[in-house]
Amino acid sequence: MEYKLKKTSKKLLYLLSCALNSVKPHISYISEADSETLYCLAKKHGVSSMASLAITFQDNHKKIFPKKDIEKWKSARDSAFKKRALLDTERDLILLDLDNMGIWYCPLKGIIIQNLYPEYEMREMADNDILFDADKRGELRNYMESLGYSYEFEGVTNHDEYIKAPVYNFEFHRKLFMQTFSTVFTDYYEDVKDRLIKDETNKNGYHFSDSDFYIYFTAHAYKHYREGGTGFKTLTDFYILNREYKDTLDFDYIKKELDELGIKDFEEVLRELSVKLFSDPEKTAEAISSLSDREKKILSFISKSGAYGVEEQRIKSKVTGVVGKKRSRLTRADKLMYFISRFLPDANYYKEAYPRIYKFKILIPGFLLFRTIYRPIVNHEKLLFEFKTVLNM
Repeated sequence: MEYKLKKTSKKLLYLLSCALNSVKPHISYISEADSETLYCLAKKHGVSSMASLAITFQDNHKKIFPKKDIEKWKSARDSAFKKRALLDTERDLILLDLDNMGIWYCPLKGIIIQNLYPEYEMREMADNDILFDADKRGELRNYMESLGYSYEFEGVTNHDEYIKAPVYNFEFHRKLFMQTFSTVFTDYYEDVKDRLIKDETNKNGYHFSDSDFYIYFTAHAYKHYREGGTGFKTLTDFYILNREYKDTLDFDYIKKELDELGIKDFEEVLRELSVKLFSDPEKTAEAISSLSDREKKILSFISKSGAYGVEEQRIKSKVTGVVGKKRSRLTRADKLMYFISRFLPDANYYKEAYPRIYKFKILIPGFLLFRTIYRPIVNHEKLLFEFKTVLNM
């Protein structure tokens, strides 16, 4: 992968470093940036509120960008503040009800990490992720729908998604990972509740230790990185976790567990990369220019991915998982093997997405016929893009 980190990405990383360290950015450095391009990149990576805070640390920020652009940055920060306030309040009420309903739960990912950032609205949230007692799935669905939430489902997932206007989005995880991604990860978290610690302030709430949370965060980041890519917010999360948990993380234990998961090197390079980029805003530009070849490739990939990755990369990752090739062009046999795997999914697909069909395999032919007719109707654009992507590999 050729290293091509654009100037706008470099300036955004500098702004993020300023925000994380509550430092005023140099006008001479950020005034060279195109505000619209910078804003679009920040939105793509889910860090527009964080960058906005850095810009407004500078007293003369109104002289740097046009008024309309300043209003756009301010609006991003205001939206992040309001959304977090709404999600936090709603989550507190829902978890209180789960407590009373006897459903155990464990808040995940951004719910925990957002509290470690120096400003309330700094880390933007798309949704609330919560691990829960999968045996109470039906009871939870009835409860969420009684609150006005609609149940969303698409394909093979390890979570149930509930959405309600204006901004409410909850993902309740039945398990942390799926076998279709990694049997190593699913085996590691098979008895996940044994790794959790009971909260002291409620009846059914649980949490990870700081070290186990860091391991899960790294595993989740790796999943996104492998499947479609991940953005600058993952790097700021790595930096914040290591800065705020520096006295409680047991790295002897962490490295041993990450080695078992096969992602020890991944954690090490992203941790070191985040420290180089964000420890000192005065040295961010110098750090970028002096990265190792591996760090340059990873940062280039991350800069292109954005917060939710790239669909083309997700497809390529799935192809690699089927045919086992990463760099060379696919043969016709490879492409045929992949298309057959998409038309005739393996047992893990049924086990995780359609357990009833997995149990009663006589239903598979009818399901495949239905799927062959239904999916092209509802997902024709997505399937066409996937088809063209694979043909060009």
